[in-house]
Amino acid sequence: MKHFQDPVGACGATQSEVDQVLRAVRTGSDVDDFANNESLPEWKQECIRDYNDCINNSWTGKCDDCLRMCEGQRKWPSNMCYERKKR
Repeated sequence: MKHFQDPVGACGATQSEVDQVLRAVRTGSDVDDFANNESLPEWKQECIRDYNDCINNSWTGKCDDCLRMCEGQRKWPSNMCYERKKR
């Protein structure tokens, strides 16, 4: 991957889309803010929902890496970041 640290080069997102996602992540914005945001495709909203669950519920895996992978693949890498099993 040529631009692994550059979301625009890595996944083809527009700068506006990257800014929206980063703003939500940095502010800890509730996912519902994105559920009604028609400017984001559903797969991006799912990535954000899963990222918030990963962070807020202490999932296994590196949530930031999984978010980046989700943005590139348009699917959450559930084999890398997932809910911990309850004991």
